[in-house]
Amino acid sequence: MNKNIPRIYVKDHLETNKIYFLSEENIHYIKKVLRMKIQDILELFNNTNYIFFANIIYISKKTIQIKIFKSELKNIESSLHIHLGQVISKHEKMDFTIQKSIEMGVHMITPLFFENSYFQKKNINIFHKMKRWEKIAISACQQCHRNIIPKIKTPKNIFSWCEGNTNNDIKIIFHPNTKLTINNLKKPIKYIRIIIGSEKGFSNNEIQKIIKYGFIPMRLGPRILRTETASLAIITALQTKFGDLIK
Repeated sequence: MNKNIPRIYVKDHLETNKIYFLSEENIHYIKKVLRMKIQDILELFNNTNYIFFANIIYISKKTIQIKIFKSELKNIESSLHIHLGQVISKHEKMDFTIQKSIEMGVHMITPLFFENSYFQKKNINIFHKMKRWEKIAISACQQCHRNIIPKIKTPKNIFSWCEGNTNNDIKIIFHPNTKLTINNLKKPIKYIRIIIGSEKGFSNNEIQKIIKYGFIPMRLGPRILRTETASLAIITALQTKFGDLIK
């Protein structure tokens, strides 16, 4: 199939030769943004390792019906399971981190916060934040052709997350004042947890406390990176060495 076929996410269980109604959000996207017509083809994904192809068979003011005519198994998930613990950054920086880390193959993201942090002091509505981040995750998968949507966990206190039971995970905190790098890690690696700080980074006391939870301090080159740059650079390096980035 043509790679330029528009992709949309649907929550339904899908089967070939069956007819489905699209959601209001997808209707707006197809009619107002894509300006598609009857018999045009859509590619659908629904959080499984399958993609589905459908024709638009009916369009009205508030309704679009499609009929699926083909399905394909398509698993492009990385064998390296990266769980990103990202201290919540301000405004669009967090949105950028979520979007780009998903495009680079992260399997799970947990937004993190400290006690009395900006996130808590501003009394930010977690429900609205989660809804926004979930939409960003779906949009990222739609763009990069991932079919499994990475889980974005409910924001959690950073030290509660660090002490979580992850016996099979390699746990890394990136810190410029150490000699170890990811080249010191030995293959094969399947599960890895990484923790990235906010704009202010981590204090020495915070780093030492995180290390006590089993996180290995490692450096990523000689430069100090912004929080949104650091997460992308680290995930790229890990996917290149242990994942599927250059395969």
